[in-house]
Amino acid sequence: MRILKQRINIVCVKTGTKYSSQDVKKLYKMVNRNTDLPFVFYCLTDNVLDLPKEVVGVKIDPSLDLESYWWKMSLFNLDWDELVLYLDLDVIIQNNIDYIFKNADENKIKILDFSNIGIYYPFDGRPGNIMTIPQVTINSSVMLFNPVKNKFIFDKFKIDIDYNIITYYGFDRFIQHNTDNLYYFDFNKDYYCRAKGVESYDQRYIEYGLIHDPRKTFCIMNQCKPEHYIGLEKYFI
Repeated sequence: MRILKQRINIVCVKTGTKYSSQDVKKLYKMVNRNTDLPFVFYCLTDNVLDLPKEVVGVKIDPSLDLESYWWKMSLFNLDWDELVLYLDLDVIIQNNIDYIFKNADENKIKILDFSNIGIYYPFDGRPGNIMTIPQVTINSSVMLFNPVKNKFIFDKFKIDIDYNIITYYGFDRFIQHNTDNLYYFDFNKDYYCRAKGVESYDQRYIEYGLIHDPRKTFCIMNQCKPEHYIGLEKYFI
C-alpha cells in the first residue's frame, strides 16, 4: 500500500516593486529542488495576476494600508490551521527542507535567532536615542508557524497600527516584544548569513557573514547587496 506523504505549505510575500514575479519563481524553483514532499506554494501579494503559474496568489487586504516589510503581518491573519513555512524572497535555499516540518510546535513561531551568531546589533542603523528603540535579536527571513494558533500577533498589531509601526520600527521588533511563543532554528545546522555592508556593522560580521557554508539549509540575505549573491548563482538558476 502506498503511504501518502505530508503536504507542506510554503509562503512568501510580494508587494510593491522591490521584488518581481521572477524573484517569486526563483524561490519556487529552489523549494521545488529541495523537497521530496508534495507542497503548495503561496504568495501574499497586492497583484495576484503578476505571479508564475506554479504559485497560488493570495490577495492582501489593502485596507490595512501598510508599507514595506509590515505587509508580513498579513501572514498572521490567514485562516489556515496548519503549519506554513514563510521565506523572504531573497533567501537562498541550499539543501533539503523536509526535516524542518518534523516535530514542529504549532503553538509557537520558529524563527532565526541572530544572537546565536555572536553579533550584537542594537542600533541597526537608525538615528536617534538608542534607549527609545526596542532591541531585536531575531530575524524573520524564515519562519515556521501555524497562522490560526498565532493570530494574536495580528490582533495585537491591529489594535493601534500607527503606534506599533512608530514604536517598533520593524516587523522583527514587534514580534520579539509581543510574544514569548518563540523557538529557534539551529544556527549550527540550519542557516548562515550574508550581512549588510561594513559601514553599518563591525568587520567581524562581514568577514563571518560572507563565508559560503554549503552545509547549511539557508543562506540569509540580511538587507543584502547585489555582490552578496556572488557564488550562490547555482542555487537559484
